Amino acid sequence: MEEANRSLAMRCSIVDVFAERPLAGNQLAVVRDCAHLDSASMQAVAREMNFSETTFVLEEREGEARVRIFTPDRELPFAGHPTLGTSWVLGRDRGAYTLDLAAGRVPVTFEADGVVWMEPPAVDLGDPLPPHRAAALIGLHEFDLDDRFPSRFATVGPWFVLIGVQTLEALRCIAVDPVVYEEVSEGGWLAVFAFADEPYNDDADFAARMLIPFDGLREDPATGSANTAFAAHLRSLGIEGRFVVEQGFEIDRPSRLYLDVDEPIRVGGKVHPVLTGTFDL
Repeated sequence: MEEANRSLAMRCSIVDVFAERPLAGNQLAVVRDCAHLDSASMQAVAREMNFSETTFVLEEREGEARVRIFTPDRELPFAGHPTLGTSWVLGRDRGAYTLDLAAGRVPVTFEADGVVWMEPPAVDLGDPLPPHRAAALIGLHEFDLDDRFPSRFATVGPWFVLIGVQTLEALRCIAVDPVVYEEVSEGGWLAVFAFADEPYNDDADFAARMLIPFDGLREDPATGSANTAFAAHLRSLGIEGRFVVEQGFEIDRPSRLYLDVDEPIRVGGKVHPVLTGTFDL
């Protein structure tokens, strides 16, 4: 960061996304007034925040904004909870808002029940992953998998492998095998999204966990991009309708994601404010 810019104060909001209440869901930092930052400085701020993602609002226009998304160690072209959370911070008083991301323009709408909906970028559904490899990847037996949902790769910005398991107990027991992971990912940044149609609570449809074994193992509390890929996977199997996915329960960040599996796919959730302040850099 240039010395001349160190006195510029940047507004920052922290919100919880895909959360039914504050201090749940997935945390997000939204940084505004930051057009002067270069990529290295944005990456440093994201590392300082150390949330799953931090967004940087480069330009705000009428009903839309240009935004970049960073994890603590890389930039992403698209991610779900940053899209919903940033749109909520910037445009919640409107009926709709649009984010201009590296992956393209993503429209967001706000409904009276508090659910924020996005129409995410198109999903590229990739090759299947054989059952024995999928089971080995998450430390289970092949009979633990749900053969109604064949395992497969998918890309929507980030790259995922989607694996359905038979029961919530099996989902709770998954553990990524690092050797199999290196083989399956071929050294790339692959996130493992496992799910079961046995939810934690009776008013939901699916339970899910999202593990990121790249650069150390981390579990994500709520993953809009992975659930976007999951919705596309369901639609490819002829399964349509509205569904509720619960995620983050294993790490005490209960999250609730709403899927509208139709054309177009929509992914939604609620957003709660936690903190506002400034960066003085």
